[in-house]
Amino acid sequence: MRFRKISLQVLIDTLTHIWDSGADYVDIIGIQNDEQDVINIVVQEDYMSDDIEEYEEEEDDNTPLPPLSDEDINNLI
Repeated sequence: MRFRKISLQVLIDTLTHIWDSGADYVDIIGIQNDEQDVINIVVQEDYMSDDIEEYEEEEDDNTPLPPLSDEDINNLI
């Protein structure tokens, strides 16, 4: 299946946030649309790492990441 015009910045930021939260796996669900395709990322409880300390966020510059806007989330859903 091919998804078109998925925002890389939103996708990478979202996957990074999910990884930093301790997920080892995700399910990706896609919806094809004429204008722009949409993906939904689902993390099942059993996809989470048992050793959450390994995934603690470590920022070199201690600058917090900006939160995802409703528009960003809707673009992924």
